[in-house]
Amino acid sequence: MQRGITNTTFFRLLSTISNFLIALLLARFMGPKVKGDATIFITTITFLVFFCSFVGGQALVYLVPRFRIENLIIPAYIWTVLVAGISYILFRQFDVFTWRRSVNICIISTLSSIVNINAAVLLAKQEIRRYNMLNLLPVLITMTGLLGSIFIYQIDSIYGYLYPLYVAYFISVLVSFYFTARYIRISSSIGVFDDIDSALKYGAGYQIFELLQLLNFRLYFFLLYHLQGAGDLGLFSIGVSILEVVWIFGRSVFVIHYSDFSNSDNRVMAVRQTMLYIKIVFLTSVVILAMIALCPSSIYGLVFGSSFAGVKYLVKWLFPGVMMYSIALVIQSIYLSRASYGRLIFAQFVGLVFSVALCYVWIPKYFYSGASAAASVSYIACTLIMLAFFIRDYKIPLSKFLISKADVDFINNVLKSYQRRRKDS
Repeated sequence: MQRGITNTTFFRLLSTISNFLIALLLARFMGPKVKGDATIFITTITFLVFFCSFVGGQALVYLVPRFRIENLIIPAYIWTVLVAGISYILFRQFDVFTWRRSVNICIISTLSSIVNINAAVLLAKQEIRRYNMLNLLPVLITMTGLLGSIFIYQIDSIYGYLYPLYVAYFISVLVSFYFTARYIRISSSIGVFDDIDSALKYGAGYQIFELLQLLNFRLYFFLLYHLQGAGDLGLFSIGVSILEVVWIFGRSVFVIHYSDFSNSDNRVMAVRQTMLYIKIVFLTSVVILAMIALCPSSIYGLVFGSSFAGVKYLVKWLFPGVMMYSIALVIQSIYLSRASYGRLIFAQFVGLVFSVALCYVWIPKYFYSGASAAASVSYIACTLIMLAFFIRDYKIPLSKFLISKADVDFINNVLKSYQRRRKDS
C-alpha cells in the first residue's frame, strides 16, 4: 500500500507540475482571457465527463471485482456516446456555445470518458503504475503540444490549446485500450447488459456524490465567469490551482485506499489505515499551505506575468477550507469502497447549500474574496459532517486523533523505506 501511495503521489506531482506549466504558458503567452476561456472549456468538459460516468466511472473500482468486466464497460462506452450526442443538441438548442465549440467539447469529453473508464478498470485490478501512467499521459502530451503551438506555430488563440488536447486524448484512448486488453474479451461478451442495473445503481450513487463535490469545487468558477468575465476568472483560477497542490498527497491516499478497500473485507484494517492517514495528510497539508502563504507575491508576478502578482491574495480565504478538506479526501475512501454513498452525499449537499447561498451573497459584493470564502465554508462544512459520521459509525474516541508514538514510528519507517528505494533505483 505504501509503495502504491508513493507511486501515485509521484505521478500526481508530475501531473500537477505539468498542469502548472500549461497554466503558466496560457497565462504568460496567451493572456488572462485565453486562460479564462480554457478554464471554462475544461470545466465544461469535466461536467460532461461526470454525466458520462453515470454508467461506469470510478464506481467501476467497486464493481469490477464483483461482475464481468464486459458487462460493465460496453454499456459504459455506449452511454458515453449517448450523453455526448444529447449534450451537443442541448448546447445548440439553448445557444450555450457556438456549434464549433460545442462539437469540440463533446468529442473531447467522449475521449476523456473512455480513458477514465479504462483507467478505472486498471485501478480495480490494482494496476497502479499503469493507472498512473494513463492519467499522466494526456497532460504531458497537452503540455508538449502547447509548447509547439506557442514557440513553433506561434498560435495565440484558444486553438493553440485545443489542438494539443485533441492529440493528447486520441493517443491516450489508444494506450488505454492497449493497457486493458488483457482484461477485456469483447468476443465473449454475450449478454453485456445483464448487469446494467447494478452499474446504474452503484454508478448513480457515486456520480451523485461526485456531482455535488464537483459543484462545490467549481460552481464559483461559473459565477465569477458570468459576473466578471473570462479575464478575471483566468487570474482567479491560477490561485486555485496553486492551492489545490495541497491535495496531491490526500488524493493519492484516496486512490490507493479506495482500490485496496474495495478488494478487501478487512474493516478493522481499513479503519486503522484511514485514521493513520488522516493525521499524516492533515499535517502535510498544513506544511504545504504554510509554504504557499510565505511565498512572496512578487514570485507570482515573475512567474506568470505582472497581471498575476496579487493572485495569492485573491484566494486567501480558501486556505482554511483547503486545509480541512484534505481530511475529507481520506475519509471518503472507506465509505466509497463499501458503496456507502448516503453519508457522503448528505455532507456534500449541505456544503453545496452553503456554497450557493454564500456565493450569491458574497461574490457580487466581495468578488474574488467572496468566492474564496464561500468555497472555504463549503469545504469546512463537508469535512466536519464526514468526520462526525466517521467517528460515530466506527466508534472512534477523539483521543485517537492525537499524534501517537506509533504514528511517528510509522512516518519514520515510510521515509526510510522511501530513501532506500531511491538509493536502490
